[in-house]
Amino acid sequence: MSGWRSDLAIGVRLAVGGGRTSVARFVLSTIGVGIAVLVLLMAASVGTIAGNRDDRTMAQSPDSTPIEGVAPTEMVWDGTSFRGQRIGVKRLRGTGPDSPLPVGVPRMPAADEMYVSAALKELLDSPESELLRPRFPQRVVGVLPPEAVADPYDLEAYTGLRQDYAEGDVTAVYKFGVTYDRDLQPEFLLLLLLGVVALLVPVFIFVASSTRIAGAERDRRLAALRLVGGDSRQVRRIAAAETLVSALAGLVVGAVAFLLLRPVAASVRLMGVGVYPSDVVPSWWLVGVIVVAVPALAVLTAQAALRRTIIEPLGVVRFSRPVRRRVVWRLLLVAAGAALLLVELGDENSDIWAVRIAMGTTLMLVGVPVLLPVVVERVVSRLRGGPPSWQLAVRRLQLDSGTSARVIGGIAVVLAGAIALQALLFSQASAVGLGQTDQPGRTGAVTEPMARGWVGADGADEIAELLSGVEGVEWVARFTTADLSADMNENNVLGVAIASCADIERVYRVADCADGDVFTWPNALADQGYAPGQRLTSIEWTENGMAALGEWTLPTEVREIAVEDSMGRSENLLVTPAAAPPGADDRGVGLRIMMDPSNPDTIEHLRNATFDLVGTDFYFDGNMGANVTEEQETFLTIQRGLLIGSLFTLMLAGVSLLVLAVEHIRERRRPLAVLAASGVPTGSIARSLLWQIGVPIGLGVVVAVATGVGLAALVNRMTNDPLLVDWAGVGVMTGAAAVLGVLVCLVTLPFLRSATRVESLRTE
Repeated sequence: MSGWRSDLAIGVRLAVGGGRTSVARFVLSTIGVGIAVLVLLMAASVGTIAGNRDDRTMAQSPDSTPIEGVAPTEMVWDGTSFRGQRIGVKRLRGTGPDSPLPVGVPRMPAADEMYVSAALKELLDSPESELLRPRFPQRVVGVLPPEAVADPYDLEAYTGLRQDYAEGDVTAVYKFGVTYDRDLQPEFLLLLLLGVVALLVPVFIFVASSTRIAGAERDRRLAALRLVGGDSRQVRRIAAAETLVSALAGLVVGAVAFLLLRPVAASVRLMGVGVYPSDVVPSWWLVGVIVVAVPALAVLTAQAALRRTIIEPLGVVRFSRPVRRRVVWRLLLVAAGAALLLVELGDENSDIWAVRIAMGTTLMLVGVPVLLPVVVERVVSRLRGGPPSWQLAVRRLQLDSGTSARVIGGIAVVLAGAIALQALLFSQASAVGLGQTDQPGRTGAVTEPMARGWVGADGADEIAELLSGVEGVEWVARFTTADLSADMNENNVLGVAIASCADIERVYRVADCADGDVFTWPNALADQGYAPGQRLTSIEWTENGMAALGEWTLPTEVREIAVEDSMGRSENLLVTPAAAPPGADDRGVGLRIMMDPSNPDTIEHLRNATFDLVGTDFYFDGNMGANVTEEQETFLTIQRGLLIGSLFTLMLAGVSLLVLAVEHIRERRRPLAVLAASGVPTGSIARSLLWQIGVPIGLGVVVAVATGVGLAALVNRMTNDPLLVDWAGVGVMTGAAAVLGVLVCLVTLPFLRSATRVESLRTE
């Protein structure tokens, strides 16, 4: 036992007391592990962040279930938008002295009072809120505490409910605070599992790479220990202790960095998402896993690096020609991952199903850095000729391709995971009805800025006149609606919009419109089984279902409109008043508001003009597009989280590449100094280093693209969604990897100049 303690003590002393070289290696390894631990602790806090956010959301959710003896609070859901920011408004009115109140609201606000979130208070107090204040004339009588606002950047307000709000819009709330389970759909759980694995695998690869810094120099020191009488087992224990010191120091550095950065979490906002510092608390069991896994991974990596290295008293056999790497077990690793994704095991959302997906994805992504050294080795062994910088780089890669491949492995894993995630995001976006380039619900066919509103037939003229006088509004088009049916089947109703020729020409760019014309969109009638000349029934909806209003014949001549309404449509026919079906005049009126494209604040003026009309008989789509569904909101939340995680992982990969590139130069400073002293220009040496990074990056991109697309195809097979690969995005990510390599080379130039000085040839 004393021998073990002695060996461990020697390893610790070599790690921190072996001179400047050992200290430099210790510092680089510690920084590398510390960065990885920082990211892991942030990832371990995600569950707490999401759980606390859900708790705050549920605490504010109203419950309309009647409770005996409780005088309910009347509430109207309301809201607006301001320059791309959504503002939630809940209007409250108590029916008794003990009517329930939301969390953070001490008393029922009067009609001229409001409680606002800290973010909304800051916005209202800022100079840019001039266009927002008309919608919030109430006095701010209090600021909501953090436990009443899900996100620190949420814009929320509670205000008093006026007496003139329509009863149909009022909800009776008997308590605030509900409990419900938010089970993810299998497709979203699949996307989340893949994203978590794709983001965390590169972190552990970075840990493994960081603990192998200056591996050749460490082997020479171990050879010296063999010279003074140490056996092979002692050497391995000393190597393990030396690595363990860096790993433990990295744990401390990462934990300290986490604690220092945690208080500034509230000031960081990524893609509209923020967190409270009090939420950034890692789960205790995940902290335990990190504390055990990081040192264990570091030690195992160090021991694995020695498996083919024979350390003898007079040298290290590693300096001979490298042994050709075996391919079979590496391919079996990837094949095992693919098999797990192909096999049908466990029901969707079950633990077995989730574990299978996570393990299969992990094995395939781990296969990237495992296969990359073999690919680099086989390719560079066949390269010949070229300029001196190219030959220097190729020869270096032929002698030691594993180091460069390990450096690039983290980048390749990030790239493979990003490609797979992007493909899945495309497929899932299509599945939930989200366009890739447009806002939810937008067809994108009409590019002019346009908003819409709905109003009852009695107030249509007044509302249209009001909107026409708003600054920046060019004109207001009016539409009425009707419904038609061939068989009085509620599941097969033909929607009709009725408008004047002037409005049809403005909105749909139709020429030569005459009263009596009927229009449709391509395939709109055929898709529902209707044909020109068919007799239909005009219907209205009653409490008992459908009621007939009269007969109407679909004209034999129906003109097609190529341009769709930019606000989306549910109608399949567009008719002029002379051809309108019976009963259309009794419907409400839909408005299309055309805005001046040169005035970006027109929509804000519209919101101001119509804000007080909400809750009466007028509805205005202030978001200029359809509202997202709960399913779409879930997808967008997952998408934002994965993109934020990808940003951190990419930063980690860049730091990994930089740290290991600097160590690579430091380790080879004497050969580089010999080259410079022999007359090789520093520029040629710098270009050779660029090639040494560029060649593995290029090969890593090939492996990453193949793995990423293959992984996406296997995962999409489970959801039965078509495989949609964003090749433009793949090109951007590939270019980003290349730019990252160039930036790393530029940053390492000062270290290269220092290493190529003649003084670097001196030795003791």
